Amino acid sequence: MKSNFNYVIIIIIGLIIAGASFASSILTENINAGIWLDRGLWIGEIAGIFMLLLNGTFIKTKYFRVIKGIMALIMIGALLKILHWEFQFITGNLILIVGFIGIMTTYFFSFLNKPIKKRLDYLKLAWVITRYTVGVLIFLHIIHRDYQVIASIIMWAAIFDYLIAEKKKGRLFE
Repeated sequence: MKSNFNYVIIIIIGLIIAGASFASSILTENINAGIWLDRGLWIGEIAGIFMLLLNGTFIKTKYFRVIKGIMALIMIGALLKILHWEFQFITGNLILIVGFIGIMTTYFFSFLNKPIKKRLDYLKLAWVITRYTVGVLIFLHIIHRDYQVIASIIMWAAIFDYLIAEKKKGRLFE
């Protein structure tokens, strides 16, 4: 188990940035407050993702190796998209969509193979499915970017659920 201290500090810093920018947007006419609110929440969310991933058991499974391969496929798709290359019917868009769907299905099968499923496991599964479904739909210009907030709310619920559970066990800063 990794020490959570650094992750918790980064999460707190992100929340302070978000809170200060929220207060700034209410008390003043600061046009950049919304940007800093998003950045603060993003900083905390990324730190929370790493905290959950490194303290979890997923990185020790065969499914994590499969997801690393899928991430390589996504990078190739992004490269093809950036360079505007196409090979017959294979485009960067197709590779990216297949990669996103591959991550969702791989994590779903990993979830199904867990013998004991807790609330945190369900929250993480909901986050993965929501994040990548919304990502694909935004990528295809079917829905607007504002729907990303759904996945962020689920991730924050997972982060707080993990922090509360670790605090109750007395292992938060071990």
